[in-house]
Amino acid sequence: MRQKEPGCRQKSESGRPASSFAPGRLIHSLKSLTGILALLVVAGTSRAAFAQDWNFTNEIPCATAPVYGVPFTQCWASNVRTFRVGNVQSWRLTYTDSKSEVAIGLYRLVEAHGVGGMSAVAGSTAIDWLRTADALKNVTAGGSGWTLNGSQAGDHYVAFQKAQRQCIAFVRNGPAVNGQINWILGAAFCRESASPIPSSELQFIADAVQVRD
Repeated sequence: MRQKEPGCRQKSESGRPASSFAPGRLIHSLKSLTGILALLVVAGTSRAAFAQDWNFTNEIPCATAPVYGVPFTQCWASNVRTFRVGNVQSWRLTYTDSKSEVAIGLYRLVEAHGVGGMSAVAGSTAIDWLRTADALKNVTAGGSGWTLNGSQAGDHYVAFQKAQRQCIAFVRNGPAVNGQINWILGAAFCRESASPIPSSELQFIADAVQVRD
């Protein structure tokens, strides 16, 4: 008699290879596949949530914005984003004319998760904060030659240039309430000028701008 060759599957009486199908094994495989798909959906949802960006498409009446003190021509409220410290919302307030442009951006902790609050902006990080703040990018985008001009009363002042315009900006940390900061305010002002804008002009805006409680 011929011996079966190693590795060859035994044939059934019908001449076809014997099947290893078992109903219980199929059910187990389907359950495993369902679990894997569920994990992929959850992972995808988590990545989408954390990849969310600031969105300033919701235009609002400027009178309802939480910032006041200077006239604005257009104002927007952002979506609410979730961070480790809690839920944060931003507002963009702007004024433009033929020779100048102003943007003011407020980031506020609207719902805290535990304690700690928002991280204060230091003088050493003021340039990066102002340059990357989405609420100010309609004015700061394309800026160059960023220079720290010092700090005064907790406000950090920065100068930069943009095309044919001279610009100046500042960032202000909100007061600490129960040991934590609940908002950060930034502003940028550009004007057609051959010489740098005097700090006194930005100081006027800084003194006028107020944040509602």
